[in-house]
Amino acid sequence: MTVLEKILEIFFPTKCGICGKLGKNICENCYNNLKKYEIIEQHNEIYFVYRYEDIIRELLIKYKFNGNAYLYKTFSECLLKNKKVCKFLKSYDIILSVPLHKKRQRERGYNQSKLIAKELAKGINNQIEIYSSKKVMLHKKIENEKIINNYSLKFLDKVLIKNKNIKPQSEKGIKERINDVKGIYSIVNNSCIYGKKVLLFDDIYTTGSTTNECKKVLLEAGAKEVGILTIAKDYIN
Repeated sequence: MTVLEKILEIFFPTKCGICGKLGKNICENCYNNLKKYEIIEQHNEIYFVYRYEDIIRELLIKYKFNGNAYLYKTFSECLLKNKKVCKFLKSYDIILSVPLHKKRQRERGYNQSKLIAKELAKGINNQIEIYSSKKVMLHKKIENEKIINNYSLKFLDKVLIKNKNIKPQSEKGIKERINDVKGIYSIVNNSCIYGKKVLLFDDIYTTGSTTNECKKVLLEAGAKEVGILTIAKDYIN
């Protein structure tokens, strides 16, 4: 922990994003309660972790629309505590977030998906570093560990951008969602993703219109593979 982080911890102590208990971004009791909403589904490189209902829905609305940016740590910790999610994350080279239009981001103050995607990359790389160090100490085979030590999940920003500010997807029907996202995303620098396995992160998956359009753009720009990870799957719409 850096000096700045220690100072911030004094004034803004870490607390559970659900019950407010001090010590962790999510306490064990709340984390275990969230398990009843887990679905852990994977279809064609699309990975869903929770059902979009009850406490998960309430938390995402609070995080996304009510200015509670600190909840990114709670969601990130939930995902990183899940072994299946971590295995999925480790199979990619790059992680991107679904972008917001600059006007929408100014209004909200942050990109909710970006904060989590960045934290996931940091958390996975810390896990790999710890694992590598333990293996080296245990087996004393440093040369054999170079491949592991050199691995990283890289978070990239401002590669995939949104060119047009449109009405929020939550306010539209299925057909309108699909039509409205066509052609509104583009790649700034395709050399960053060319030949790479790219993971696209978004908070909620409903019809898939947004993530599918982003995936199409990434593949056309030369990405080797594109996977999708979302916190919650909405089965209502």
